[in-house]
Amino acid sequence: MVGFLRKLNWRGALVWGLLLVVVNSSAVFAAEKLSPEKAYLSDVYKNMMDVTGLHYDVTVTAETPMGEVEAAINGEAREKPLSLTHDINICYRDALNQEKTLTLKQYIEQNQDDLVVYSLSNETWTKQIRPIDPALNKKLSAEEKNSDRMNMLQLVKAVKLKKETPSYKYMEITLDSIQLSDAVSADAKLKNPQDKELLSRAAIVRLGLLAVGDIKYTIKVDKATKLVQEIDMDLTEPVRKGAGLFMDLINPKDRALVEDFLTNSTLKLQVVYSQYNQVAPIEIPQDVRDNAKEPEPADKATPAKSEHILL
Repeated sequence: MVGFLRKLNWRGALVWGLLLVVVNSSAVFAAEKLSPEKAYLSDVYKNMMDVTGLHYDVTVTAETPMGEVEAAINGEAREKPLSLTHDINICYRDALNQEKTLTLKQYIEQNQDDLVVYSLSNETWTKQIRPIDPALNKKLSAEEKNSDRMNMLQLVKAVKLKKETPSYKYMEITLDSIQLSDAVSADAKLKNPQDKELLSRAAIVRLGLLAVGDIKYTIKVDKATKLVQEIDMDLTEPVRKGAGLFMDLINPKDRALVEDFLTNSTLKLQVVYSQYNQVAPIEIPQDVRDNAKEPEPADKATPAKSEHILL
């Protein structure tokens, strides 16, 4: 699932899950009369955007004819200043049930206008520094938060109450692919209407979104706090439809094999949130700071976007 939201800080991204791409869009949507379900969702969005810290557990599972992959991300995040820590574990089991695993640990902290990322892989710590997108540092006014919330709701085509218990509401959300694709196009033109490469990428994403069609996922909301506790999404059909857009580019002799692979593969995402506003300050061990190696200087021209956070 890909979401395109206007001037959204990292807290707003929690509403959509950790795999969403957040960009600055200039789109301004007309006011609408909200249904009871959408009005309830608006309250949820408002509360999520006021979160200052939390724990998150992300699970991505893929089953294919070639084997199974499960990726788990477990971590915590805080703001003021922005800081995160998480463990990533990726497990692959092939068709013969042989297993391979990859583990990664990260600490991420904001240092004025930079984002500093410490990563542990193959028993070696590395350090990377990326400039932060100014939108991540901006403190939103109440009016700006309300505008963002209404823009987010505009991307929601439908909200349906699937189930309710004394403690939770389970709501199915349908995102409007046309609104999403329009936001992509508007954002690219706003950023730099002369950047042909940027406009070309936006056009490809726009076509992909239109090919995928409307996107559905389910959220579990705590009725007492009106905060999202869980997000569940079956990405199987969106991936199949999106891949179909490029099927004509595949060598004809390989097309049947690719189609069979897609038909017999599934992809699912689950995100669980907890410990809202209860996460302790994140401390980076001194030995990590002392021993992390910096790679060769890279191009710092591209600011760190929200999609690079919580990954």
